[in-house]
Order: sequence, then structure tokens, then C-alpha cells
Amino acid sequence: MRRIRKTSKQQTSAGSLALDRIDIRILATLQREGRISKSALAARVNLSPSACLDRISRLERSKIIASYHAHIDLKALFEFQTFFMTLTLRSHRAGDFAAFEAYVRKVSEITECYALGGGIDYVLKIVCQNVDGYQALVDRLLDAQLGVDRYFTYIVTKGIKTAPQPPVDVLAASVGRAQSSKA
Repeated sequence: MRRIRKTSKQQTSAGSLALDRIDIRILATLQREGRISKSALAARVNLSPSACLDRISRLERSKIIASYHAHIDLKALFEFQTFFMTLTLRSHRAGDFAAFEAYVRKVSEITECYALGGGIDYVLKIVCQNVDGYQALVDRLLDAQLGVDRYFTYIVTKGIKTAPQPPVDVLAASVGRAQSSKA
């Protein structure tokens, strides 16, 4: 993960690439409107189309823009259920964590997994067709003998807010505020 910090010249640094306010506006616009035309994007950020395209290419080469996606309304296509699971391993050796994480990466129904501190080792977001599908996944997880000590399941009854990522412009602004308060 790249660390972004605000510099005194009103630029943000991502690794060795300096990002200015226009770069942040380009990223924020693409994040919200991935299908915006290059000419409309250039007009939105007050650049010529060629200058805007140069910046986009630089952001892609540096891997700050990692990919482009379509957000699919899965509920319009399929019936499914979302589950959250908190999980603790019996042993906390590096190899135990590595084995568990390698297994999780191979299970497509596990759409997100986060390692936590503070008493719970992991939280997982799991999407299955129904409770029976979820239970079959849990059975496979336990049969894999990954050292699961205990787990708790939470069934999502209603989605309130989902965002694929935090807004880049909001994070950039908060980084600027944090740097200003330290000065």
C-alpha cells in the first residue's frame, strides 16, 4: 500500500510520484464516474485533453490507478445472502496466519478478509446463495484443519451503505488537515 503524505507545496506524495490537486481531482472523478469520457474529464479538471491523458497515463504507469471496473447490481441478477464471520486461530505463529490467509485467498465466496488486532484474528465477508451454502463453506473451512479456534457468524439483514473504496479526495483533504495541525 502506498503511503500518501501532504507536502508543504500543496502536493501529495505517493511513493516517489508527486500528486497535485489536479491529480487528486482526476482520481476522485474517475473513482465516482469511471465511464466519463477523457474530454469531459479534461474539462472537469480544467486541463487540455492531451495534458489530462498524460496525467492519466502517468497515474496508470505508477499503479495508482490499478484498474477500471463496472459496479454490477448483483441483487438484480441473483438471490444471495451476505455473512460476516469473526474468527480466531488457536495458535498465533506466523506460519498459522500464512496458511489461513493462503486458504482464504482461494475461496471465491470469501470476498473480503481483514486481519485484526484486539482479540479477534480475522473478519471475513462471505457471499453465498443461502444459509446452506454458507454452512457448507464453514464445513470446508473447518475440515481444512487451519487451526480455527472459534468463529462467530453474523447474517446481513439489510445493507445500509456500501462503498468500494473511501473517496480519494476526502482522504487527501484529511491528510492535508492532519499535516497542517502538526505544523
